[in-house]
Amino acid sequence: MLGSLKPFLLAFALAALATTAAVAQQAAKVTDEQRCTGQAGVTPEAQAAACTALIDSKRFTRTNLAILHSNRGIAHGKAGDYDRAIADFDAALRINPNHVRAFVNRGNANFARRDYDRAIADFGQAIRLEPRVVAHVMSRATVYEAKGDLAHAIGDYDQALKLDPSLTAALTSRGLAWRRSGNLDRAIADFDQVIKLNGKDIAAYNNRAAALADKRDYERALADYDQAIKLDPKSALPHVNRGLFWQRRGDPARALADFDDAVRIAPDNAAAVSVRGVALGARGEFDRALTDLDRAIALEPNNANIYDDRGNVWRDRGRFDRAVEDYDKAIALSPDFAFAFYNRSQAHYLAGRFNEALADAAKAAALNENAQALSLRGLIQEKLGARDLAVADLRRAATLDPSLSQARDALQRMGEMQ
Repeated sequence: MLGSLKPFLLAFALAALATTAAVAQQAAKVTDEQRCTGQAGVTPEAQAAACTALIDSKRFTRTNLAILHSNRGIAHGKAGDYDRAIADFDAALRINPNHVRAFVNRGNANFARRDYDRAIADFGQAIRLEPRVVAHVMSRATVYEAKGDLAHAIGDYDQALKLDPSLTAALTSRGLAWRRSGNLDRAIADFDQVIKLNGKDIAAYNNRAAALADKRDYERALADYDQAIKLDPKSALPHVNRGLFWQRRGDPARALADFDDAVRIAPDNAAAVSVRGVALGARGEFDRALTDLDRAIALEPNNANIYDDRGNVWRDRGRFDRAVEDYDKAIALSPDFAFAFYNRSQAHYLAGRFNEALADAAKAAALNENAQALSLRGLIQEKLGARDLAVADLRRAATLDPSLSQARDALQRMGEMQ
């Protein structure tokens, strides 16, 4: 996923702007200053307008003028207009090339646009100017991680921890990055350290449990999930995570019991409701599953994952057109959602729409080449009579995952097993 991105808020530049007007004029200008810095609780449009008025007044030079452009850029960023935001940050840096907040804010805007390389460069400039500010290092690490460059992300987390050895956010993020990179022992060591610093950190127990489960140390993983629930019995998240653990262990009854508890604790928690819906769908309880997933979508109407989950239930129920509608929505919300393309390809394939299925399988493989996507594309190629292409995809899938029976069985059926 891009799974998912970490949320980033544009920082507010709360700098006082000097004025040289008469007292009556100064009182009037204070209002614009407050609006421009975002202190007056105004809309982004009103904040930008106030900054524009101050810029156009020609009363400010250099440092203060750079701050005005930076604040207007923040306003544009809050409104989602990142191009105009970046133009203002560019202007601020032309006026004052050492304006750290403009680098930080432009980095945030580039991050929001998923222009990761430019965001990394901007945070690098902020680090150059303020090498002791750990927030700049953590920001760059976040971008590296979003880019999938875990080695550089871990390097930045290392640097952050040199600046602040007790920074649990850096330990947690580094542990998660170690887990993503497959180094479970180092991930567990980081979560151990977080727990040593704060024995009541529920997230640390959840994260360590997940790493332990990956390592197949199921007894210790379960103990951590249990401890997280003991520390905060009114939190839905540990129940969700323990339910996913039971699901992974092949115990759907215990999984569903935990999901039920999560929904009871937090009936308006979309994650809890949706995960229960997925579990019910896997049990063939389609009506109950759809009720939960409808509810989850009502709670989070812009969550692509939930549409994808509901599409899977419709697909498994044999309602392929309804499934495609949900996958369409998921892809509209997240255009690089490889799993949604893969699942929509399956729905088209099952409905006999092989050309549409092929296009989606090709897109899924392009976004995330894996054995499942290639195997599905191979099966579709076979249906369309493209035997050589089918064999090539199926062989590649079997190489990536020798345990994938779908590819192996298809090759055997076609007399192509080597």
